[in-house]
Amino acid sequence: MDFEMAPTGSLNIIRSPTMSRWILITFQLAALSTSPCAPLRPKLEPVDPDKLSESERERASALFQQLKAHPDDPAQRTRIISQIAGIGRASAKKMFGLLDRQLQPLWNDYRQIFNAAARKVAASKANGAARQEILRLEREVRSLRELGDRLTKDQIRQTGDPAMERLRQLKFLTRKEILAASPGLNKKRLEIIECGKQRSICMEQLILLEAEAAPFGLEQISAFEENTARSALGIPGDYLATLRYNTKLATTIPFAEAEAIRDMNHYRMLIGLPPCVIDPRLCKAARDHSRDMHEKDFFSHTSPVAGKKSPWMRAKLEGTTAKSENIYSGRRDGKAANRSWWYSPGHHRNMLNPKNRRVGMGVHEKDWTQMFGN
Repeated sequence: MDFEMAPTGSLNIIRSPTMSRWILITFQLAALSTSPCAPLRPKLEPVDPDKLSESERERASALFQQLKAHPDDPAQRTRIISQIAGIGRASAKKMFGLLDRQLQPLWNDYRQIFNAAARKVAASKANGAARQEILRLEREVRSLRELGDRLTKDQIRQTGDPAMERLRQLKFLTRKEILAASPGLNKKRLEIIECGKQRSICMEQLILLEAEAAPFGLEQISAFEENTARSALGIPGDYLATLRYNTKLATTIPFAEAEAIRDMNHYRMLIGLPPCVIDPRLCKAARDHSRDMHEKDFFSHTSPVAGKKSPWMRAKLEGTTAKSENIYSGRRDGKAANRSWWYSPGHHRNMLNPKNRRVGMGVHEKDWTQMFGN
């Protein structure tokens, strides 16, 4: 492209034909943009996520009327609420507020009635004859351990199993027993479950975090019912203190290990033994041994790994002590491991030793290690 400059003393203007055309086009565009006849660009308004259009408001209003027409049909109400929440954030927000305010009094009422029903059933079961039977059965199961090396799997099945089943009936209530003791309680339960489900639908539409709105559903209801049923007939105060402490410690270990310890402590409490306290250091030692057994393909209390030969050495490496150890291989389920140890005489004696006060459970793949300390 060639450029020529004007003679000296004149304005410096680019004389390129191509550039001249671009300059002309630029001026023409500028003129159009300032012309009173040129169309103005519409101003963009910010979108309000909590604002519904007229048609959306009409639809939400119609659905609210339908909701009022089905006060005793939870399934139909859930379907309508799902449609309301799907209209937009504003309708979902209003519906969530209504359900949230409705849920709390329903939940408070249900808990009070459930607790009263549990006390009623417990009073009918906790008579003198039942207490005497409980003491007899506890002694019967504990006496198995006292047989030492003479204990057999058949004795555990023939004596221990029936006694444990009867102890469960005598020491713990079931949700079915409690619900049957109060007419109408099951209907209230279903109403709360449905209300929680409807509330969750709105939460999902609003994308609420747990910090903004705590989840509520069948899991929370079942946890309350189980705890009430287990404690209705009375758990010693020191047992409850240990269980509460274990709940805090359970957050420091894998969930599967915490559940296995809870299940093991259930065996102990059924026969009148105190639950063991979770020792996270023993859990670590047990978990490492399970990993070594899996990765190095051995199944033994004696490890080929240097510095980890015995359970006592493995516990010491984690800064704690151990008194006994159980091992199991077969399933990832901690309950299956405990059940296997219950029927194995040597493991049975370890698990139900009254002198044990601390426990660690460790799992890797399908290998479990259980360690006890006093």
